[in-house]
Amino acid sequence: MDPAPPDPGAPDPAELEPRMEVLRIVLDESTDPIFNILADGTYRYVNRAFSTPFGRQPHEVIGRRIHDLFSPVEAEKRMAVVRRAFATAQQIVFDVRVPTPAGDTFYITSVKPILDAAGQVASVVCISKDITARKKVEQERVELIRSLQAALQEVRTLTGLLPICSYCKKVRDDDGYWTQIESYIRSHSQADFTHGICPDCRTEHFHEVPPGAGAP
Repeated sequence: MDPAPPDPGAPDPAELEPRMEVLRIVLDESTDPIFNILADGTYRYVNRAFSTPFGRQPHEVIGRRIHDLFSPVEAEKRMAVVRRAFATAQQIVFDVRVPTPAGDTFYITSVKPILDAAGQVASVVCISKDITARKKVEQERVELIRSLQAALQEVRTLTGLLPICSYCKKVRDDDGYWTQIESYIRSHSQADFTHGICPDCRTEHFHEVPPGAGAP
C-alpha cells in the first residue's frame, strides 16, 4: 500500500520551527507570568516570569504540580479554578495572591481552556497580570475610609446632651465618672487645648482692670 501523499495544507516543518522559536522568545521575555496546566495540576509549560518569583528556572517547574509550589490552602484555591475551567470549558478571570520571600504579590489571572480535536478540554493556558500596586492603593483607600469613619464616630460622641456640673464644669462620662471637661473632649475627639486667662477672670481673680475699663 502506497503511503498517503503529504497534505498540501500542512505547514512546512522547515518554516514552522523558526516560528515556534519566535513564539518561545516572546513568551519567555514577557513580564507577565504565562503557564499551561493539565487537569491534574501539572505544569506543562511556564515562562521565566512565572518561575522567577519561586527562585527557579522554567525547566525546574515544568512537570511539577500546583501542590509542589504552593501551600495546601493556596494550591486548592488554584485547583478549584482549574477544575471549573475543565468542567465548563469557559474562560475564567480571577484575582490570586502569590506569597514570595519579598512579600505577597497579587495578580489578575485569565484561565483559557484549550480544546483538543474532539472538542474536549486538553489543558488550560493562564496569563497573569501583576496588580500589586493597584491592590496597595485599594488597601490604603480602605484604611483611609476606616480612619475617617473612626474620626467621624468620635465627633458624633460629642453631639447631643452632655451631663456637666453647673459649678465645677466637670462632665460625667459613660461609666459614671466625673472628669474635667478638657479630658473628656480630648478622649472623645481630636481636639486639644491651650490655656490662657480671659479679661473677666483677670479682673475677678487677679484684680486687674482691663485696659480702657476706667475711662469715662
